[in-house]
Amino acid sequence: MPSLENRAIVAVAGACKTQTVIDEALADPSRRVLITTYTTENLRQIATRIEARIGVGPENVHLTTWYTFLLKHGIRPYQQSVLGDIGLVRGLNFEGQKQRFARKTERRYFLDGNHDVFRDGLADFAYVANAKSGGAMIARLETLYDQIYIDEVQDLVGYDLDVLDLLFASMIRVTIVGDPRQHTLATSNVPKNKKYRGAGFSDWLDERSNICVREDRLTSARCNQSICDFASNVFPDLPRLEAAEETTTGHDGVFFIKPFDVHEYYEEHQPAVLRDRRTTDTFGLPAMNIGVAKGSTFDRVLIFPTSPMRRYLDDGDASKLRAPERLYVAVTRACHSVAFVLPG
Repeated sequence: MPSLENRAIVAVAGACKTQTVIDEALADPSRRVLITTYTTENLRQIATRIEARIGVGPENVHLTTWYTFLLKHGIRPYQQSVLGDIGLVRGLNFEGQKQRFARKTERRYFLDGNHDVFRDGLADFAYVANAKSGGAMIARLETLYDQIYIDEVQDLVGYDLDVLDLLFASMIRVTIVGDPRQHTLATSNVPKNKKYRGAGFSDWLDERSNICVREDRLTSARCNQSICDFASNVFPDLPRLEAAEETTTGHDGVFFIKPFDVHEYYEEHQPAVLRDRRTTDTFGLPAMNIGVAKGSTFDRVLIFPTSPMRRYLDDGDASKLRAPERLYVAVTRACHSVAFVLPG
């Protein structure tokens, strides 16, 4: 019988998504809990925050990346049901799905020559293994865990959503936490469930309202209202962000500066410098890529925008943004001020 306590927390930047996962996971030592997320960096941050709070990771709470979860619980134990043999699977091929024209009944559909599973076939493999083993994967998970938390769930795409459907239909209480606006990474690059990527993940959730209770959190405890308003305009079709409170520092909101003012601005305000990619010229200032900055909080940020971002800043037409989620992530790292470097 499916759990009636599945939850989806759809929360804007700064709405304490990950903190909710940590608080709930530590609340009851008698519960067997699994916390999983796509990136090793996000998992490291969760582990660090748990250790900072209680000194050591509790025995009842297990942490793992999503890929490791699929390999350990979905593929290795049940590979014989798919491949006809045991002990074949070694690890993961991060290059993706190379055998484009292979049939799913062939080993080369899932495995490369070294018997590593193609990244793009990982969740597909786990889903098929569960089906061909008579649901053994889910049945085993039900004996291991009472609660599963999936953080940054917007990163799950393709066949991963099919695996998520299996978890929702299990007796395990599943809580997923994320922000569709922050879809800067993806677990695979397959056309499966393509319409549910990014902002479309909200539609995927709405279609599962009978098995998963949705909770929207629109209040940011990080960003002031000016930054919230700017971030809201990047996704005009989604609910708008609200600031939890307004703190005045004397330099608050969104600003635009010229290249010749960059160093003076940096010296005065000491912002974190964000760029789209490593090749971006940041005038010698130490900088980090926007994707790496996801999950971080800074008092102020200085952004070197891409050409599509500059066009958006000029005319406000969000439809022209090629990657609105990257602009959203960049501006919502800041508590007090955001500055864009614009030529001319």
